[in-house]
Amino acid sequence: MLLQSIPNETLIQILHSLSSIQDVLSLSLTSHRLHDLLSRPAQRLPILFDAAERQFGPLSSAIPIVTHNSTQPPHIPRPAPPQSLSLLKQLLHIGETANAWADLYPFIHWRGTEDDCTSRRLLTEQERYRVRRACYRTWLYDLAFHNPAFGRYTRLQPPMVRSRAALLRAWPTHQLGELLDFQAMMRTVVEVYVCPSNGTIIQRHKERYGEMPVVSLHRQGHRLLCCPNNFVRTRPARYSEAWEGWGDDVSHYYVVEDMLKLHPGQMMELYDFVVNGKGKLGMIDGVAME
Repeated sequence: MLLQSIPNETLIQILHSLSSIQDVLSLSLTSHRLHDLLSRPAQRLPILFDAAERQFGPLSSAIPIVTHNSTQPPHIPRPAPPQSLSLLKQLLHIGETANAWADLYPFIHWRGTEDDCTSRRLLTEQERYRVRRACYRTWLYDLAFHNPAFGRYTRLQPPMVRSRAALLRAWPTHQLGELLDFQAMMRTVVEVYVCPSNGTIIQRHKERYGEMPVVSLHRQGHRLLCCPNNFVRTRPARYSEAWEGWGDDVSHYYVVEDMLKLHPGQMMELYDFVVNGKGKLGMIDGVAME
């Protein structure tokens, strides 16, 4: 059947059924007729949002991140904002980060022993959907409660406890389990890749070089990132497998706990910068990085 003989309604349904925004845009470039259909204001945004839902869903969990502010408690549902290209661009940025976590999940969840590695597999679409949902809700929780209004010494005050519990009670028990699983993945990323302890560094050195002496690097050899506690640190200028770690036992525990207050977007940015050497660190909690 020729494309010219297909009614517009059928073509619109085909556009609505595509699984990603890139597929929609690519298909619209194959003919003037499809491009004209997608250019209609009444059709463009619904088609793009349907594709975004399949690619980055659930958008209902991502939209509260975009609309969050301190004037309304996070557990109170907000009316859905009207569809717009500005809203879609913000959702795409958040959704791409959530998909990056879903891509990373198999390598973090099935790591360690040989049995874990042999069990590693790709996630199904439903599993990726649950990882993204946990990412969005962790992101919202971090924005709402890991800020100057909820300081370290106020976390045990009854009003603060009630406000945190009110948000968690809005989600079913099995979805709270997904949040714990996602937080465990973030903790592993911090402990193993972003801020490894001295013991982890020494263990890696022995696995790679045997009993060769460990070279200790001075703090001046690292580039310190300008954060409130100066605990975010990149690789040294002259990288070695045996560079200084982030302490042991109690000191490393508090470093990890502080790092886990970053939301998933900031954590993924650090992971890409430290591990993959991608991108450039910009702003974390409003503090410029050098």
